[in-house]
Amino acid sequence: MKLLINTESLLPPLTGIGTYTKNLLEQLVETQALESIECFSGHHFASATQTLQECHAHTRSDSAQSHPPQSRLLRLLRNSGLAYRAREALRNNLLRLQSARLRDFTYHEPSFILRAHKGPCVATIHDLSFIHYPQFHPAKRVEWLSRELPKTLARADALITDSEYIRKELINLYGVDEQRVHTIHLGAAPCYAPSDAQQTWEALSGLKLHHGQYLLFVGTLEPRKGLDTLLDAWSSLPSALTEAFPLVLAGAPGWGNADILARIAHLQQTRGLRHLNFVPANILPALYAGAQAFVYPSHYEGFGLPVLEAMSSGVPVICTQNTSMNEITGDSALLVERGSVEQLATHLQWLLEHNDARDALAAAGLERARSFSWARCTEQTLRVYRHISA
Repeated sequence: MKLLINTESLLPPLTGIGTYTKNLLEQLVETQALESIECFSGHHFASATQTLQECHAHTRSDSAQSHPPQSRLLRLLRNSGLAYRAREALRNNLLRLQSARLRDFTYHEPSFILRAHKGPCVATIHDLSFIHYPQFHPAKRVEWLSRELPKTLARADALITDSEYIRKELINLYGVDEQRVHTIHLGAAPCYAPSDAQQTWEALSGLKLHHGQYLLFVGTLEPRKGLDTLLDAWSSLPSALTEAFPLVLAGAPGWGNADILARIAHLQQTRGLRHLNFVPANILPALYAGAQAFVYPSHYEGFGLPVLEAMSSGVPVICTQNTSMNEITGDSALLVERGSVEQLATHLQWLLEHNDARDALAAAGLERARSFSWARCTEQTLRVYRHISA
């Protein structure tokens, strides 16, 4: 079997879909289960090995400072619906030019919307946040997904979701045949593992952090992630606790976050909050493992990969109830109501003041995390490929 996979999401900085694509591609190469893998970056075609080499090179050199400020003209073009559609049309045309050569390839779209391909195809639908929280996305993206997703759902031979939570949403909201939708959980890379203070010292000292002496959030800095709730809750803790356990935010800026960034800047000056911006991949495992607790009060997630990475690192987790994240954590995390500042603050204070309970929660999360792996994710994905290619 031959595979065509879209790797546009591997461009830096690597976000959740990029992490999914990268780990899936690495596992597919390692298993050698496919006759051939062709990667389409939106601009050119390359082998899986070449694509991964380019991705690793970007990862090693990437940092927040490596992305220069955009000009006003570039920002206008990026926010233009017309420019967005033109870009998509161009990339589809590039793919159509290769249609004869790629006809016998099974096509996997890891990022929602299928491109032009005449052979068997599968798309991964990570979440439906653009429906539930359109205010948290650029209008051009909401318009594009609203128009294009039904076409993908009708055309795909199979669909993959990261969680059963999203699978049920997809079936209920769009009336998709449940036999065509497959839940395949994500994994955490082996680098996310418990580490002691000696093992994290080099990475954390470069960030001027101390093992076990900070709270951590990792994710795109945007409203959907519940950052307002987190900032309010942490700020309301007794000053002795916020001084002993500063809040560390690690993540690239997202969309619609001007107010959040202003609050972050203020708390940096007044309360000792640390804003690390985008953290390189080689530093992230130590950052997780050194945290006293991981806090992720996101309003909505398709899976919640940072939660699994924190659990795999032996760190206790607080996240939002009645979301897909509960499917991942089971009983091994503290859950809070969506947007509840008071409840989050109560959980934070309790966790920081009860060492035995914190250690027990971390151990439970670590055990639960062993049920998830990229190898298992890839094995189940291969079954979908084989099913639609038969």
